[in-house]
Amino acid sequence: MADFLRRVKHKMIELYGDSFPWFDSSYVVDWVIVTGLFMLSWLIDTRPVFERDFSPNDPLIQHPHTSQQISSDTNNFVTSMVPVALSVFIGGYRSSVHEIHHGLLAACAGKALSLLTTEALKNRVGRLRPDFLARCQWDALQHICTGKIDDIIDGRKSFPSGHSSTAFVGMTFTALFLAGKTAALCFNVSPFPGTFLNSRLARLALVLMPLVFSTWVAVTRVEDYRHHKEDVIVGSAIGILSGTICYLLYWPNPFSATSFSADTIGCPRLVTHIVSHRSTDDDYRLVPGGADFGTV
Repeated sequence: MADFLRRVKHKMIELYGDSFPWFDSSYVVDWVIVTGLFMLSWLIDTRPVFERDFSPNDPLIQHPHTSQQISSDTNNFVTSMVPVALSVFIGGYRSSVHEIHHGLLAACAGKALSLLTTEALKNRVGRLRPDFLARCQWDALQHICTGKIDDIIDGRKSFPSGHSSTAFVGMTFTALFLAGKTAALCFNVSPFPGTFLNSRLARLALVLMPLVFSTWVAVTRVEDYRHHKEDVIVGSAIGILSGTICYLLYWPNPFSATSFSADTIGCPRLVTHIVSHRSTDDDYRLVPGGADFGTV
């Protein structure tokens, strides 16, 4: 494995020279892990869900089956494309492949972690949705559900809310990404004198906008009788934690003033510190995970 990663690193040097001096073979491992998390999530989703017993007289699952205000496809598209587009646009504007790569890796890692956690809990908890009986179409004589099988299976996946975790993981990353560029959450730093971003409220509003969208998505899940309030709270927490953890793996703390010095503002973390133009592996030395160096 180590030999393979070393060959990948040298191949990058051979193809691109010093265009990617920040590249480290550990990033290949990271992408493999992210891919594995997505595949494991898909595998769990194909497994039979736990079938919880229920009473046809339970008022918590007697709500009507209504149309959704925001579909799964729309939610996935928005919360995936916004972080990707933002990472590519800002990284491209700053002419930094390093920033584009770290933005995409952090966003994908957060989504994969959130998805795996959500799917695993949905599968094993098997909580019934508020509209389960409308999906089930309970036959009192035969004591069985007579509704569409796909609707019934989906009706057993209420906890936690996948819409909420998906919305919050994408929008939490987006909010932290913007905060890392604007110092909106570091209240003793004003890095943009003479521009509208010098306004603390303007920067704060910019950072909070993504979270307004994710909050709206979460609220609609209760309004549409797709989830109980506990499902939405836990789903939102999963998304927030996954997005925050994976952002901080690759980007500096947006609450710390040390992240906004002239040399480090808006720059991602580095696995290695570039000492000089690389000709051998000895041209790199490891640095602490919290250390940040300028984008090359």
